Amino acid sequence: MISLNRAVPTTVLGIAIAVLLSLTVLPAQKETPRAVSVSFSDRDQIEIQQLVRKYAWALDSGDNYGYAFADLFTPDGIFVGMNQGADGRSYQGRDQLSTLARGGARGATVQRHFTMNHVITPTAGGGATGRAYVVIADIGVVGTANAVNHGGHYDDVYEKTNVGWRFKKRTYWESKVDSGGVKP
Repeated sequence: MISLNRAVPTTVLGIAIAVLLSLTVLPAQKETPRAVSVSFSDRDQIEIQQLVRKYAWALDSGDNYGYAFADLFTPDGIFVGMNQGADGRSYQGRDQLSTLARGGARGATVQRHFTMNHVITPTAGGGATGRAYVVIADIGVVGTANAVNHGGHYDDVYEKTNVGWRFKKRTYWESKVDSGGVKP
């Protein structure tokens, strides 16, 4: 054993620490299994990122009477707004989802949903899950000052369909932090 009371050259001590780390840390890192499906590609990653981006555009615009938004989900897809009551509120199926996208301020000049820090994790069955932060602002809403309204994050379950990646489930969790913005 090396005694720290005796003078040990810094180089020898550095080498000893490096050897100990390589014997303990590196094998532990190699033993961690990756939950990656073999069929998940870079293209899948990009298509899911595009799905998330289209979501904000489709919801903010209300395009195609809300069906542009609804079509981003699987036929049995579900959106859950955990900011809507103690247990949240669910919208499932094409008609309910399109109704959600028609509510509130919508249109070509309305920009409300800004998503960022999107992380995608492939799952064993060929699907994927994801998480993204969202800031929901009032920009371009007639009669409203431009300000942050609220925000939080989305938890997603994605499914690959014959028409591309779709939301199987998207859950919105509102942040409990006050934005500090002034609402009119």
